[in-house]
Amino acid sequence: MSDLLTVVLAAGKGTRMKSDTNKVLHKIAGKEMVNHVIDTADKISSKVICIVGHQAEDVKEAINSDVNFKLQSEQLGTGHAVMQAKNEIENHSGDVLILYADIPLIKEKTLQDMQKFHDNQSANLTIITTLLKNPTGYGRIIKNEESEIIKIVEEDDATSKEKKINEINSGIMCIDSNSLVKALDDLDNDNAQNEYYLTDVVDSVRSEKGKILSYQIDDKEEITGVNDRVNLSKAEKTIRERINKQHMINGVTIIDPQTTYIDENVEIGADTIIYPFTYIEGETKIGSHNIIKPHNHIIDTVIGDHNNIKNSNVIKESIIKSQCNIGPFAHIRPGCIVADGVKIGNYVEIKKADIREKTKVPHLSYVGDAEIGTQTNVGAGTIFANYDGKNKHKTIIGNSVFIGSNSTLVAPLKIENKGKTGAGAVVTKDVKEDTTVIGVPAREYIENKDD
Repeated sequence: MSDLLTVVLAAGKGTRMKSDTNKVLHKIAGKEMVNHVIDTADKISSKVICIVGHQAEDVKEAINSDVNFKLQSEQLGTGHAVMQAKNEIENHSGDVLILYADIPLIKEKTLQDMQKFHDNQSANLTIITTLLKNPTGYGRIIKNEESEIIKIVEEDDATSKEKKINEINSGIMCIDSNSLVKALDDLDNDNAQNEYYLTDVVDSVRSEKGKILSYQIDDKEEITGVNDRVNLSKAEKTIRERINKQHMINGVTIIDPQTTYIDENVEIGADTIIYPFTYIEGETKIGSHNIIKPHNHIIDTVIGDHNNIKNSNVIKESIIKSQCNIGPFAHIRPGCIVADGVKIGNYVEIKKADIREKTKVPHLSYVGDAEIGTQTNVGAGTIFANYDGKNKHKTIIGNSVFIGSNSTLVAPLKIENKGKTGAGAVVTKDVKEDTTVIGVPAREYIENKDD
């Protein structure tokens, strides 16, 4: 197959979405609609050009891929949009693929197969089509006896006979660059809307005796446009079904795929089990042999292997290593590192906390801006008082420390190895190694051995 130049049309306003946000920036499975299309195009193209217009700077900022942008300052139709890339098309010797940023379900394989069909048939123009039982509202594909396309007729212009045709135009096309350059030169806006229609390239290619074919696909969802919130929800469902299916093929157990929501960029290792009503978002990476119980919300987090993530936790922008027990009802806020074998229990909140091997924070505690050593136990109801009203301060706790229930640790503070606090202690001063403090404010406890 020849090198492929792809032009993605993303300049429209999308008024039917009824949103202040550009239509193509609405997210599906955690990724902007336009990025679904760009990422698919990027896998098969030598170069991708994105035509932007409405909220152009917002669209550019959202796209992280290496694409070229062209501005359509006035939205004068799909043909006019492609005209903005005419210089690049003229300098490209090979096929040009036209995609739409509001058709996010199109698959890489479908586009590859279409281009292969286009080249094998020596076509000048190939259009993706499908058959609909009710084609109302779509442009109809009109063919001759040789099954070549002779024109595309829009609903309003179709005769009663043409309206019975159920093969419809998706708008996605593959066309050789020379034919496209000639067609763009031939386009005019002599119509009621005074716009340049890309469908008119059929007339131009046909006038040059070019070969125009349809590449008919069975999966109608692939070419469904997203024009409103109803379409958006349907696209979301389809993409999430694809994502969950691929994870299950890769060895992940998803007990109820219909109530499990996994973003596209999430990675999950084999033999991990995911229970219903779980949301896994962003760039999360989960290892193997984990159990993730119901109602977890995990965002941009790295989770190792053999962890037990119990019910109803929120975990964001943190690292959980291996063989940990988390929850239920824990809140792990950004910046936490939870080492191997750690327990974070019921109703525990941690933030910017580095918690090392085999330490336990079993229940009802707040740990903020802290560093905790190995094999330490933090008693129930402990509060790390890290904020003085103006600034945040850090608490450093050593190895094998025992923090009594309902202790308050007033940062900045350091408790050295094997230090202890009595239940209810308010600790305002550093605690030395192998020392016990009690009371309010806490002071060193010296055992009277004569008693």
